Amino acid sequence: MAASTPAPASPSPEASGLPSVRMAMRPGIGAAGAAALLASAGVRVVTDAQEDADVLIIDDSWLAEPHALATAAAVVALGSPVWAALLTEWAPGGFAALGQEATAAELLAGVLGAAAGLAVLPPGVLGELGPEDEDDLDDLAGAGDIALTPRERDVLAQLAAGLSNKRAARELGVSESTVKFHVQAIYAKLGVQSRAGAVARGIALGLVSV
Repeated sequence: MAASTPAPASPSPEASGLPSVRMAMRPGIGAAGAAALLASAGVRVVTDAQEDADVLIIDDSWLAEPHALATAAAVVALGSPVWAALLTEWAPGGFAALGQEATAAELLAGVLGAAAGLAVLPPGVLGELGPEDEDDLDDLAGAGDIALTPRERDVLAQLAAGLSNKRAARELGVSESTVKFHVQAIYAKLGVQSRAGAVARGIALGLVSV
């Protein structure tokens, strides 16, 4: 009987040249799903706190402290389109700004691009982030004496959740024109010109939580 030849072992992530990642997202389905997608693609997910990873995967829980990303080699953010502007300033290496529902292919492309020192900004994200956002995000610290009315805070929270004016009106039980009025008041008080800018500044000032 001829001797059987053992099947060749699958290459490790290191051998295949894929970068390693660390999940720094809030525990939940989103974090578990992202980790599973990357692992299935052969990317090694680092869990040892003492071990460095090539790419840090984050979510919107980091919006309140983007300066903490300054020490990360590369960053992939899943969630708000605001990340497209924030990471340009706060991520010294490569970065990717992806939607929360990024596919496995998009997530892998973001990880590879960020690890290579590139900026990965999908068309969908670029479409949501207007050119005026760069000015809106220049000074996120701002003064702490800005006060919004309870209804304006409610509307800002709906903006942070990504809801349209019509959907926000339905959620709050008011007319769409009322929501538009409050949105303009929020823009004026926060000194911004866009939804992304309002959400980012609102988070920085503690006016809305993520």
